[in-house]
Amino acid sequence: MKSLKKKISALVLTTVFASMQLSYAALAPGDTGLGAGHGGAVITGTQGGYAGMTGAGTGNVDLNFTGDTHVTWGELNVNSGESLNFNAINGANGLTILNTVNGNMSHIYGQINANSGIAKLIISNPNGVLFDGAKFTTAGDVMVTTQPYNATFVDGKMDITKIGNTLPVGVITIEDSDFSIGGEFNVLAPSINVVGGEIATQNGMKLVTENGQDYIANGFEDAVRMEAVNIDGDVYIVSKKGMVKTVGGGTINGNLNIDSDDSVSLNYVANGKALHVKGDVDVKGNGVLMYARNTKVDGNLSMENGGGFLEVGNVQVGKDLNIKTVAKSENPEGYKHFVHVVGDNTVGGNMNVESVNNIHIGNYNIDEGKLLDGSLKVGGDLTAHAQDGHVMVTIDTQANKISLKSDNLNVLTDGKAVLSANEYEFASNGYLGGLSGYGDYTVDDVIIAVMEGYVPIPNNAQISSNINITGGTISKIETPNGATANISSSGDVKLTGANAGTINIEAPDKYIEITGDVKANTIKVGNKTDKLKVDYPSRDYELKYTNIRDAQEVTIKGDEEITYELTNGENGYNVNENRADDTTYLVGPDKEVEPTPEPEPTPDPSIDPEDNENVKVLRSYERMEDVNKAQPYTPVAYAADLDDDLEDNGVRKNVDGSVTVVKTYAMGK
Repeated sequence: MKSLKKKISALVLTTVFASMQLSYAALAPGDTGLGAGHGGAVITGTQGGYAGMTGAGTGNVDLNFTGDTHVTWGELNVNSGESLNFNAINGANGLTILNTVNGNMSHIYGQINANSGIAKLIISNPNGVLFDGAKFTTAGDVMVTTQPYNATFVDGKMDITKIGNTLPVGVITIEDSDFSIGGEFNVLAPSINVVGGEIATQNGMKLVTENGQDYIANGFEDAVRMEAVNIDGDVYIVSKKGMVKTVGGGTINGNLNIDSDDSVSLNYVANGKALHVKGDVDVKGNGVLMYARNTKVDGNLSMENGGGFLEVGNVQVGKDLNIKTVAKSENPEGYKHFVHVVGDNTVGGNMNVESVNNIHIGNYNIDEGKLLDGSLKVGGDLTAHAQDGHVMVTIDTQANKISLKSDNLNVLTDGKAVLSANEYEFASNGYLGGLSGYGDYTVDDVIIAVMEGYVPIPNNAQISSNINITGGTISKIETPNGATANISSSGDVKLTGANAGTINIEAPDKYIEITGDVKANTIKVGNKTDKLKVDYPSRDYELKYTNIRDAQEVTIKGDEEITYELTNGENGYNVNENRADDTTYLVGPDKEVEPTPEPEPTPDPSIDPEDNENVKVLRSYERMEDVNKAQPYTPVAYAADLDDDLEDNGVRKNVDGSVTVVKTYAMGK
């Protein structure tokens, strides 16, 4: 037998090694080759359901069936190089073949096959089943279980029932084996281990654990353990007790669905290898911890833990990432429902994080108590909502929209992390801003103490700094009336919505605009901001900014009118203004100047619109002495040349704007 890649447990190995000796025992004459000297199979079933056995004693055995059949084995072992074939014959199809094993663990190192006429093949051995280097090929469904089953026949039909008063004592281990299942592959046992190998299923693979609590008491740690396994098809895991764990990477070419009443870990120990799920991942657990580490999910990743801790680290998600803790049950140890997003993570769609307690978007070394570098890139929107804890960001974070909300504590950063988005929303039950170290305490010390101790931050704390953003629109800042929000932007920023106490906002060498439904006690603009534009007169806050002329802070009450006396130049900006550094000046709102309409010309009754379309007579009584001689007029023409029928005297203005001076005849002539 190949050695297991990882030790399952001392109890499992003892059972496995003891049973190995039986597999290699000399076969008794006439044995099927499958029962290790214990008589092989006893066939019971419907009349005509069992049609005979061929190949007995050769190591390649064919069991032929014409109807549903219950096969009872003393022991069932298939050595390397041997095969056990279940065949529906004479046109039989849709058959169910139940195999129950009475003694010792089954060891399958060779081949098991079932043809297309067998719809369901069930192997039940309460002592456990080990597949090591095996090959299992069926056209229909397969169940391998440690639950004891029996069968009765009523009116020629088989009724399969469990025997409830027998406790299974075995585990099911699949190692380096090749499974090709034409239907659904079901594995049911207190503990299931899948190590390496290739598993292909047409209708998915379902791993179900029962009575796992009895095995935890006997030294078993995992209900389901999958290591470096490659599965072609969907995987569905149901676990009552004990951890569901994948380690060492692997590939699932389908969806992964886990429903557990205990802890769940995806790629808990990665060994540098990623777990790749090419479909969606949906995980629900109720244990003290839940992980997804070094995992790539092409579809959506959804994780929900009702028992406590939840961490995703170094994951790549093609679509949406949804992670949350819920108060499903109170754990006796009193673990908080803490969500960590650590390392370098990439999400193609939206990312939603919800926690009963804390949310930390960052990276850390828990043993050394240090924060580490990392990044979070979200293609869509990022929403983080903590009910009874902090929202803390300690790594650079990028999204289309970033929304951070704490119902009962604070929204905080380490004062170094940079948030980059087109739109931001911040909501806190107290101080909203960055933290810094003080005295002998580093910022790492402060942040870990604040998160682990659920310490509310007062507004006058000496450890306050800014939430850093790269510019964009802040559509919401919500804090209590007496709380403070500190925000610094490296790009132009617009504040369009707020209901807060004090807002300290700065944009060094950049532009700030305050407009829309903004309510606050005070908005203080950092004195390094280049330009400040404020909507008026509908302001519900006191504004403080720095006067450009004397570098003094100006305070304007909410009911005072802003006159923008400091502006000049185009559009109210101080164009080419020579000013000292670290000053802010106010910019008035851009006003669209409507052009003054030209007055409609007054019709001249002396003009016949039918005549002289190229000229216009200004005044019929104007003569040469009325013309300004200093202004050149061209051309000069005689009245007779202009119009034979009309006496032309005076000055005419042409349609194109030029003027013609008309030489008149002497009066009375």
